[in-house]
Amino acid sequence: MSPPPDKSNFVMTGLIVLFLALGVSFVFSPDRAPVRQDPELSKLVTPAPTTATLRITATQLKASGGDASILDCYACHDEKKPPTVKLGADGSIVFPKEHADLRLMMANCSACHVDKKLEVEYAKNGDVVMPKAHADLLAMGHGRNNRNTNCFNCHSQSKLDELVTRDGTKLTFAQAPLLCASCHGPTYRDWELGMHGRTNGYWDTSKGKAVRQDCNACHDPHGPAIPQIIPLAGPKPVLTHGLRSAATAAEGGGPKAEGGPPKAASQ
Repeated sequence: MSPPPDKSNFVMTGLIVLFLALGVSFVFSPDRAPVRQDPELSKLVTPAPTTATLRITATQLKASGGDASILDCYACHDEKKPPTVKLGADGSIVFPKEHADLRLMMANCSACHVDKKLEVEYAKNGDVVMPKAHADLLAMGHGRNNRNTNCFNCHSQSKLDELVTRDGTKLTFAQAPLLCASCHGPTYRDWELGMHGRTNGYWDTSKGKAVRQDCNACHDPHGPAIPQIIPLAGPKPVLTHGLRSAATAAEGGGPKAEGGPPKAASQ
């Protein structure tokens, strides 16, 4: 007596045939329209993406041959007279007028403004007129509790061109990530592993060099929070399969259905 037929084989064969039929009907469906590229989208795409970071670090500035005179603390300060920090009535630090633009000194405007000519506006007294969109770039603040705005938490008071950690370790400006690591250990470990921060260059190092950007190439040490950036307008809906999206339907746009609007059902 022969064994009963295995019904699972028939079921699997039927499902395969069904999916093949659905695939064929989808590909050759007359209602399937090709994906249309909205011409407005091309205006939102940067033709030449930039690899610039939000800031220029001291190491990058020196390596590029740029004007590094702003890094010479003793061009103004007397090396034999360590400066003192002045505090206001509320205990907050009072920054000297000469350092009011600390957050602008190493800012890299070209990181976001790629294809637009930048024009800086100056007031009558020579101060830079800050656009409203970037008003927060003048605000100092390292941390949310306002307890880490003292200059000498990071800068050496006896030697201004050196950095110093909480345990007294002296570092150069080029070693700034180690200063960050003294307080931000978990984030620094993520940075070392490539999970935090930015890498420029090549993933495949056989084709080129991979460059890990330092912490202060993105975060301003005088205000580490990334400044708010006004986002571009979102792309318009790209229609596929000849269907109208809810957005275009609400606006009365999109392709019109053939034969006019649907007729009302007869009572």
